[in-house]
Amino acid sequence: MFRLRVKAVLKEYGVSISKLSRGADIPIGLARRLANDPKYNPSSATLARAARYLNVPMEALYYDDEDAPSSSEEQ
Repeated sequence: MFRLRVKAVLKEYGVSISKLSRGADIPIGLARRLANDPKYNPSSATLARAARYLNVPMEALYYDDEDAPSSSEEQ
């Protein structure tokens, strides 16, 4: 299952949610959801706008949690 990592990317680039909303022309509520709800499944157009504004590939805004090690594998 894919999970969003928009919040981490915003933090890495020093961009606020409101700046993302304005810069990517995304409603503030949607920008908040992108950043705060990793299970949210946005449209590809929305994700593309955010990626374009942040100057990153769309793939940088999400990850496949099935590829991530589980907590039992980390020990």
